[in-house]
Amino acid sequence: MSELTLRDLNVIVPEHHKEAANKYFTDIFNLLPANTQRSYKSDLKQYYDFCFANDLPGLTPDMELTEKSIKAYVMTMCESQLAHNTIVHRMATLSKFMAVAKFPNPLKQSEYLRDFIKLQMKAHDIYARANQAPALRLRDLEQINNNVIPDTLLDIRDLAMINMMFDGLLRADEVAPVQMKHIIYKDNKILVPTSKTDQSGKGSLRYVSNTTLAYVSDYISEANIDRNTQLEKQSDDPTRINKGILFRPISPKGTTLLPYDESITRLSDMPKLAYVNIYKSLKRIAKKGGVDIPISGHSPRVGAAVTMAENKVSTKEIQDAGDWKSPDMPARYTEQAQVESGMSKLADIFRR
Repeated sequence: MSELTLRDLNVIVPEHHKEAANKYFTDIFNLLPANTQRSYKSDLKQYYDFCFANDLPGLTPDMELTEKSIKAYVMTMCESQLAHNTIVHRMATLSKFMAVAKFPNPLKQSEYLRDFIKLQMKAHDIYARANQAPALRLRDLEQINNNVIPDTLLDIRDLAMINMMFDGLLRADEVAPVQMKHIIYKDNKILVPTSKTDQSGKGSLRYVSNTTLAYVSDYISEANIDRNTQLEKQSDDPTRINKGILFRPISPKGTTLLPYDESITRLSDMPKLAYVNIYKSLKRIAKKGGVDIPISGHSPRVGAAVTMAENKVSTKEIQDAGDWKSPDMPARYTEQAQVESGMSKLADIFRR
């Protein structure tokens, strides 16, 4: 694993430091959860891809050279509007592997770099707050549910998906891998198999309402009916849902599922809806329901959190419902709800 990892990254490490790095990879890295390994490797690859593209040295025994590389990387990440936690996570990974290789660490030792990053992150957070994903609140979701009379299988699938994302506070990459076996009807729960915050790879349980479960049942039933004969499809029909991924690609006319290979059992190999497809589905069904907001793949998650905050649900409960690692984001949604509530009361008083 160690040689493969270093070779994949094309990292040139002096022999003295390479020995320390390889010892960590051999004795510890291979024993870490698979998700943690993937996360570390992804963070390091992102950093070195950036360094190679910009002719920068990456992590080195020379603290000034490493500082130069990290400074440029932080600037680029902030300009690209990556999520705050993603930037922090990538910096933590770099810091860890400088310690592993016994390199000097400017993230801890350079007051200049630490202050520079602090200012960059502050500016990044101000911009991110101003450009936060629009919230699809419960009232918006109910408007969609009430206004959309499903004409096609596509409508039913998208109604099921947007409701599930709202109830479970799901990101687009969390709803995509949900499988039939992950739905626990009697407990009103689903198991989310993958999550940004789930380093153990065990998944997390999320709540889903009876409304969502009804849409899911309608979607599965409709998908398994042959449009020509109006009879149930044969069990071996590749356009039928028996098991595996729940939300699948649909024909251009929106009337039937595209053929799908249910014999694939490894989650990482199963075909899933891409982020762009989920985003387009949310945008389409919201527009059909008469909800006029610039919706994004995060809007149901944000809207659910804001709706809870507006209804005095505690920050801790919001954090748990959305499986956030820290209370920072739920606190932001609570703040947003309080500001809007306060200004609404003021407007009522002065009839603005």
